[in-house]
Amino acid sequence: MAEVLAVTNIRKNLLKEIERLKQKKEIIITKDYKPVAVLSLIDIYKTQKQLPALLVLGAKKCTGQAALKSIRYINQATDNFSKIIFVYGEETYRYNGSFNTVDLRTIKNEKINLPVITSVKCGITALAESDKYFILTFLSQPKKKRIYNLLCSKIKKSKKDILIIRENKKPSHPIAFSRKYIDTFIKTRKELGIPYIIKRFKNDIEYVDALKMKRRAVK
Repeated sequence: MAEVLAVTNIRKNLLKEIERLKQKKEIIITKDYKPVAVLSLIDIYKTQKQLPALLVLGAKKCTGQAALKSIRYINQATDNFSKIIFVYGEETYRYNGSFNTVDLRTIKNEKINLPVITSVKCGITALAESDKYFILTFLSQPKKKRIYNLLCSKIKKSKKDILIIRENKKPSHPIAFSRKYIDTFIKTRKELGIPYIIKRFKNDIEYVDALKMKRRAVK
């Protein structure tokens, strides 16, 4: 069942109408005697496939070359993700339309001068309840499709809740987290950041070694 309400009524009673959505399917919002929008419960966006969500952290300015390369690799790997969440800033807003995915969610970080965990906190607000894992990657640091394929493949098999890509024996990104750490991210102070979470839950980590592709000999 859908109820039709004028935008003026919605404006006055938004919280009340959101609560009433539990008893109805949706609310059709009208303006100037015409339907202009629909208010629905978030349930319609539940992820059908049990795939991790990808959080692209891109609030801070980076070179156009790096950004476009990152997006190109991500677009090649979209079948691995339930959705892409792009956290952008004033300088990176222009990339909002560059991701090729059915479910793209964008959110602006107004505090780009603060540590990167503030962008993560922005991004996790866009997760669905059905997203069991979320992966952090950076717009400024391109990662090839095979890296995303490897990490997502390991998520399906691993018994650990945090998976970190390791390149040349050094921890790198992307990093996958179980949704069980959402509250930890929210409650972690910005000056502590992601390194604090990694250290605190070191026993929950599996490191995933990314082997370099061998070059074919040129005859």
